[in-house]
Amino acid sequence: MSKVQILRELVNQRLSAAVEEVVGLCERTIAEYEEEISRSQQQNVRQQKLLNAVFNPKVQLHRADKQQLLVQQQRRSSLD
Repeated sequence: MSKVQILRELVNQRLSAAVEEVVGLCERTIAEYEEEISRSQQQNVRQQKLLNAVFNPKVQLHRADKQQLLVQQQRRSSLD
């Protein structure tokens, strides 16, 4: 094997190793971005629910049973 062929092989090996490293870094960076996007989407959903609760409050009224109403009426009449 000539010196040029040896040098070419060495350069090819180094370039291949560099490419693998760059691709690995890109894959890790993309995974981190995807995780960040997922967290941001979850946070957006939570904040949207809070905004909806503030701007569209739900008032739930519960009916008192008859016994409770009678007791309240008796208390009021005893105070009068």
